[in-house]
Amino acid sequence: MRPEESREPHGAGAPETSHRAREGDRAYHAVAHETAATQATAPVDPSMSTRHITTDDLHTFVRSLRSSDEGECTACVNALIARGITAETIYLDLLDNAALQFGEMWNDDSCDFVDVTVALGRLQRILRDLSHKFLADRAAPDSIGRVLLSSIPGEHHTLGLFMVAEFFIREGWDVRLGAPLTSAELGSLLRETRFDVVGFSVASSERLSHVKRTIRQLRRDSQNRALAVMVGGPVFRERPSLAAHVGADGTAPDARTAPALARRLITQGDPC
Repeated sequence: MRPEESREPHGAGAPETSHRAREGDRAYHAVAHETAATQATAPVDPSMSTRHITTDDLHTFVRSLRSSDEGECTACVNALIARGITAETIYLDLLDNAALQFGEMWNDDSCDFVDVTVALGRLQRILRDLSHKFLADRAAPDSIGRVLLSSIPGEHHTLGLFMVAEFFIREGWDVRLGAPLTSAELGSLLRETRFDVVGFSVASSERLSHVKRTIRQLRRDSQNRALAVMVGGPVFRERPSLAAHVGADGTAPDARTAPALARRLITQGDPC
């Protein structure tokens, strides 16, 4: 069974926006603009030339994920760490981009189901292996809030969720991973446990109508009448305005900025 291809939503009307959704959209663009401006103006330090992921690094790593030798991809990561590349950079610029490349290779039939399954399994193992390095500087134990991260019911993509969870944990959030859960299980969980934020990973634009229905139902089920809902995935990375269309309060451009957006949503959201 092939993954659903991303397409534009059919018959999508003007998105319904709330104050909180508009705040989330402004926050997304503010972060993206600030990141671009910093990259454009920051002086280049020659000593840092080996401390970022190059195109060659990425290509070598993607090939290693398809190798019959499972240790090859681990060796690639260890070599990057030896160059001084941080776990955060490996998460965002290597693992995330490698997963995207496998999605593209699947869509153009240059790899098969076994290739994708093996590669994603190896990516998740590397993510787990790097977790202790990534969380070494985690925030103080006082919790900022409780967040539930889940794939949308009917989807089973978890690598991005695990990565986002790492960033939330590092920033001091109480994180619950609920992947994959059915709509009934999600509703039951929100009735039993109070969450400040729910974050959904969405892989395909063909699921947007389902996402919208799910978010509407979860707001009704939630103990927290001021529940903040975030969405993420390639669909929203390409078109962040779709977050408002599905009834979410915001979307972050990457896992690094998701906790900051979540904090902003629960402190600046509309009272219910």
